[in-house]
Amino acid sequence: MNSTTSLVARQYRLNQWAEQIRDCQNRPDGMAVSEWCSLHGITKANYYYRLKQVRKACLETVSQEKFTQSIVPVPQEIMAPAAEAPSVSGLDISVNRFCIHVTESTSPELLARVLKVAAHAE
Repeated sequence: MNSTTSLVARQYRLNQWAEQIRDCQNRPDGMAVSEWCSLHGITKANYYYRLKQVRKACLETVSQEKFTQSIVPVPQEIMAPAAEAPSVSGLDISVNRFCIHVTESTSPELLARVLKVAAHAE
């Protein structure tokens, strides 16, 4: 029972610290971390300790999750035969090992979707 109580207390503390960290990260522009800490009654060193502990807990949670890779369908309109690629003028964008060729006919919505997928792909 003691370990369960400790675990619950740790989780509660981490939740409080995470809320403080969000508040600090949303502080007004131009306000230093040390100034925010002073206003909230904690030292700058204590803030960074709490930040480190929250990040560590988040990484532990993420490392326990299993990530599966999935196939992302690519719309036909952005795919061009390799023979045509050199003759089509446009812009080449490289994101995470992907090269995306954008032309004037590429819709902004499609480009936004493709860039979002490519940014999160491994």
